[in-house]
Amino acid sequence: MDGTNHTIGQGGAKVRLIARIAMVVAAIALVAAFFLPWASADAEYREAAAQLPDVMYYEPTGLTAADAADLSLFEYAQVYGSMEDSPWVMYQYIIFAGLAIAAIAFALAAWGKPIGAAVFAILMLAFSRLMVWDFSDRGVLPNSTHDWGIASTVFVIGSIALIVASIWLFVLKRQEKAAA
Repeated sequence: MDGTNHTIGQGGAKVRLIARIAMVVAAIALVAAFFLPWASADAEYREAAAQLPDVMYYEPTGLTAADAADLSLFEYAQVYGSMEDSPWVMYQYIIFAGLAIAAIAFALAAWGKPIGAAVFAILMLAFSRLMVWDFSDRGVLPNSTHDWGIASTVFVIGSIALIVASIWLFVLKRQEKAAA
């Protein structure tokens, strides 16, 4: 070869692989965000919880004060789900629907489907912003003991990264088709 830019050959395959890996990593971040802290306690709460770690925070779920220092959306779903015969149970279904959206985005990213992955990344971004609005509107977060955790930020960064990587892979695939 003459050293010129070859986007179709092995170099093109490597770039496509990098784009696909970026999609998968971003999608993994979206799934992981459901298990990362959605709410994080302040120093005062953490100090009190450290002194009485076995005090029950919410008995129906077995959540102790120490466990409640950092609460993930998954843990919020468990709390809402424990409120049987209550309209609050719907939040459990909403949160699990968000987890399903993230899982589908991950599957599409792993299969190298950039359009589908981007669509589900947009849905995930909308879901996370809706949850932030809802928690804020109801006064759940921030409150006197807890503020926002890292998960809300991971949702935004992961969604944007997945959208960008999906567009990148889509463009690479189009360039390959055009050249063929």
